[in-house]
Amino acid sequence: MSAVGDRDHRTTYRRLLGRLPTVVWLTVMWALLWGDLSPGTLLAGAGVASLCYAAARLPHLPVRLRVRPLYVTRLAARIGWDLLWSSLQVAFRILWRPAEVRGAIVAVPMRTDSDLLLAMVTAGLSLVTGSLVIELNREQGVVYVHGIPIDSPRAAQNLRRRVRHTEELFVRAFGTAEDVARFEAAEEEFAELLRASPAPGGGHVGKEGA
Repeated sequence: MSAVGDRDHRTTYRRLLGRLPTVVWLTVMWALLWGDLSPGTLLAGAGVASLCYAAARLPHLPVRLRVRPLYVTRLAARIGWDLLWSSLQVAFRILWRPAEVRGAIVAVPMRTDSDLLLAMVTAGLSLVTGSLVIELNREQGVVYVHGIPIDSPRAAQNLRRRVRHTEELFVRAFGTAEDVARFEAAEEEFAELLRASPAPGGGHVGKEGA
């Protein structure tokens, strides 16, 4: 192989490697939107992402991701459990206690400032039955989640806790070292604020209905 051919080969390899994070991100978003993390769905998502990337001739985007298999596994297990438990809980309330089904809009401060990670977190939260992200305030770093059933301050606090745990798993599964460091610093600052002035639990509770 000539020197020019070898150089072209290395250039092509680096170009493909540089686009890999974007393909991985699109594949993850595909799986989250389908609500299925099976190998078949991931393979189909990777294929669709690659074809769209090639067909659209998208420019290289500086998507910064670091995939950590252990935390990806924990994230998948967490979302799977949330899907199962929330579906059963909502179905039980609607079928057996429809008059008691109440909802709330809960504000949850985010600790990551990465647009990519925030997009993943909001998609993951909206995937779960009974929770829907209705607004993300980037300036204040707050996400507003509508959840059902939320009929007490304790239930609202449980939703808030689940949102924050989901955020942490996404950051640790896909965030760069800088993302994780900023997240941990924000978490420590938030913990200090809680110790100094505990935030009351709850949300805007209201009965669901027409």
